[in-house]
Amino acid sequence: MDRVFRIDERLAALAKPPLHPASAVVLGKDDCVVVCAGFEERAVAFLREVSDRSVGFKVVAIEYSPPYADNRLHEVLLCCERTRSLVCRLTYDRKNPAGFGDILKEAIGLDAARVFIDVSGMSRLLIIQSIVALCDDGNGWRRCLVAYSEAQSYPPNSEEVHTAIHACNSDPMFAALFLSSGVFDVTVVPELSPSSLGANQNRLVLFPSFNCDQLTALRAELQPSRIGYIHGVPPNPASQWRTDAIARLNRLEGIRGPDHYHTSTLDYRETLDCLLEIYSRYSVRDRILISPTGSKMQTVAVGVFRALIKDVQIVYPTPREFRSPQDYTTGVGQLHVLPLGAFGEVLGSQWSRLPA
Repeated sequence: MDRVFRIDERLAALAKPPLHPASAVVLGKDDCVVVCAGFEERAVAFLREVSDRSVGFKVVAIEYSPPYADNRLHEVLLCCERTRSLVCRLTYDRKNPAGFGDILKEAIGLDAARVFIDVSGMSRLLIIQSIVALCDDGNGWRRCLVAYSEAQSYPPNSEEVHTAIHACNSDPMFAALFLSSGVFDVTVVPELSPSSLGANQNRLVLFPSFNCDQLTALRAELQPSRIGYIHGVPPNPASQWRTDAIARLNRLEGIRGPDHYHTSTLDYRETLDCLLEIYSRYSVRDRILISPTGSKMQTVAVGVFRALIKDVQIVYPTPREFRSPQDYTTGVGQLHVLPLGAFGEVLGSQWSRLPA
């Protein structure tokens, strides 16, 4: 007997593409790079890499509002001048981000052969908005690739964190400040919201981070009935202390009832499979809300998931303050490229009716 497979079942069965090294990527004049001029060194690493062997391609340079003096827009523009690239500059308002995906899509145009979405300097919400907007049909998936640059070092260090944990244990009012602090708002944009509210019971899925205010704001604002935590596990064993430290900073051992999952901060496939497991298990009776506060590649997984699974809600606790750029990642590590074309296959007719 044949049966119709749901989109999440198709996605679960798909052989998901791995990350590829980004060395020796050559762009043609019909290709486009979307880059966000952040203040980390790795924000412009992919653009510099392709500029060494490519000329004449298009660049969409995204600037943040409010701007930061240390953002690397000048480096982006210098690369474009050297490669004789056409530049389109867009402004992303962190406090009013609704609709930016459509603005980005229009800036890229329909004629681009390949679109490289460099997520290295992007905010988490911007990553998801970009993937969802650009991959809205089969052709969108085929032409889109994610570019990602690892850093050489990821603050904070273990001494800073364990000092903060000790202070939190001694003083419940102590607030640890690492990369960002506070929450401006729990942001919900229409394009990442389901058309129907569905079930009455909310299940919040989130990624604990060093900004403990994000978890506090999400729980207070959304009042979820159930919570699932996806803990990030760095691929480098020397950095895996961070997983437990983040849980301790957020005092997760004192919160009863939630589900706990662990996925790689780099291999997005683990997070995507985890989200599919949660969706398969709970979506019939729960309205699922996902807060993308994990790593950049975990966020890419959320973007791919939301682009195909339309009945989940994305909620993002936008940070209020950021520390000095010197307190963020330093150096440039491995560069990666992830072709997204395989995900368009789940929309194909070959999945419509298969043997049960």
